[in-house]
Parts: sequence; structure tokens; C-alpha cells
Amino acid sequence: MSIDRSEYIVDREGVARYFLWLHLLLILVAGIWFMGAGLIVALIYALTWGQSLPRRQADALHYWLDGTTLRADSGVYFLKRKAIPLDRITDLVLVQGPLLRWCGQWALSVQTAGTGQGMPEAVLYGLDRPEEIREELLRIRDMAAYNGTASG
Repeated sequence: MSIDRSEYIVDREGVARYFLWLHLLLILVAGIWFMGAGLIVALIYALTWGQSLPRRQADALHYWLDGTTLRADSGVYFLKRKAIPLDRITDLVLVQGPLLRWCGQWALSVQTAGTGQGMPEAVLYGLDRPEEIREELLRIRDMAAYNGTASG
């Protein structure tokens, strides 16, 4: 079975907006927790790193299907490169919390067998067609398992 390499489009503008608001909210909560300095720190962050760091995070996201392996790159300071065989994927969950919804984004949570602690193996942010990509990955996973080409 031959499956071509297909790259997935990421809405980098929307993901950068999501990361910016996420950072600001985390700073505000931490600042409130630590004696009210959150507003000042959030303002300093928004005026300095606030525009460049979320943009760099969004630009670092790269997702593609390579045969029967889902690959995901992310990270600005600490680079993370994941290779997830489709036959290990147990579920693909589309997630849209309040902040993601406000930014018009979805996150595709990749659940695998054996990761433990209920944490996803990877989270793919800002996919252009999240429902279609989810269905495509599930279809290819099932087809690979049916044809016996899945590893393991």
C-alpha cells in the first residue's frame, strides 16, 4: 500500500492569536495568585514579547502524514518532533474550549495506547479542515490495519 506524504495547512494567524491570549491569561492568573502583579506583567509582556513569541510558536507548528506515520513539529526554544504510527492511535478528539472558540480555532488531540495518565500523545492546533483531517487519519489508520501494513 503506497500512501503519499501530505502536509496539513495550519491557520498561523488564528493560532498566534490563541497563543497570545493564552499567555496573557496565564500571566494574569499567576499575577493575581502572587499578590496582584499580573496586570503589570501582562502589560509588559504584551508590549514586548507579546507579538513575537506567539507568532514564532505558530510558525513552528508543522504537521504531516508520511505513509502511515503522523508527524508533528513544534517549539520555539525547545523543539519537539513527534512521529506517531497511525496503528497506535486509539482516538482523535476535536477540542474547542472557550478561548479556542473565541479565536475561531480547533485542537485535534491525538490519543494513543500506552501513553498513560490520560494525556494526549500530541495536540495539533489550528488545522485548516479539522473534521476532514480527523476523518482522513481515521480512514487511513483503519485501511492500514485492514491491509496489514501497520507496524507492530
